[in-house]
Amino acid sequence: MEINIGAVQRLASPAPFGLVSVRTPEGKTNLTAVSWWTFASNHPPLVAVCLSKKGLSGELIAQDGEFGLSLVDESLRDAAYACGTCSGRKVDKTEQFGIELREPKLITAPLVERAKVAMECRLESVTDASDHNLFLARIVAVHCREELNQLYAWEGYKRLESIHR
Repeated sequence: MEINIGAVQRLASPAPFGLVSVRTPEGKTNLTAVSWWTFASNHPPLVAVCLSKKGLSGELIAQDGEFGLSLVDESLRDAAYACGTCSGRKVDKTEQFGIELREPKLITAPLVERAKVAMECRLESVTDASDHNLFLARIVAVHCREELNQLYAWEGYKRLESIHR
């Protein structure tokens, strides 16, 4: 039986879910939802994030050369999901959805406060991936709050849930 890519993505779930944060030229923070990310190397520590070419975040990463990747807590389920349903060109997502930010250590883009893991990333390269761009970045700092329960994207992006251990 053959199936389409959307069905494959639903069957391959859950995927670790995060919010990518980038600084806008006006000094605000844009957030975008992402589950298309993966570790790419241990030495040096690299992460790969795949973002639509239509989105604001990809444009800002290409311009600024850095971003945060926050694996957010289940308390942000609704707000984090909403970040993937609207454009940062029209909505200030941190304000609209009440997402609290924290200052980073080595980059300019703030991180999400309620994140189990938050990675500060500096862009190494951008690769064309048809309707998306693949951003390869060096992880320059990591913050962890082990007590929080990270979200995962289930059935593609149909729902966000944590996995309690």
